[in-house]
Amino acid sequence: MAARSILVGLGNPILSDDVIGLIVAGEVHKRLPGFDLELSSSNGLDVVDRILDHDFAAIIDSMVTGKYFPGKVVRLDLQRSMPTLRASDVHGVGLSQAIELARACGAAVPRRIVVYGIEVVDPRSVGDLVSAAVSERIGAIVEEIVRDLPVVSGWRQAREEG
Repeated sequence: MAARSILVGLGNPILSDDVIGLIVAGEVHKRLPGFDLELSSSNGLDVVDRILDHDFAAIIDSMVTGKYFPGKVVRLDLQRSMPTLRASDVHGVGLSQAIELARACGAAVPRRIVVYGIEVVDPRSVGDLVSAAVSERIGAIVEEIVRDLPVVSGWRQAREEG
């Protein structure tokens, strides 16, 4: 059976910069259609349910750290470190906790999960416009992830060998 990889875009389409995960995941998928695609505005438990039975998962979401410029992409490899990814999750169980719970229950969690966090300015204001500082970087964000994703997932190698 061929390895299955999934790309998950997270965000809320009515909350300004929070929509960036949905936008970027859709654009990345156009360039890398070999990945399954899920777009969601759900919490950690629902995200884990969507990635089950895949060998690799990449999750794209907004983040606010105050450490980076708007539009900066930070990749977290959840196999190397399991940070507490619940700071912006107002729905209860964060992604890290949901993954740990699924593994403890013996669920078919992907062997490798990476999160692409995109630094944003305003993920909480109601509105359908992405802030100018983030919007002007969308092309560069997509390009960066398109270059990185096949390398970290092994997708390019698996595709060439298969």
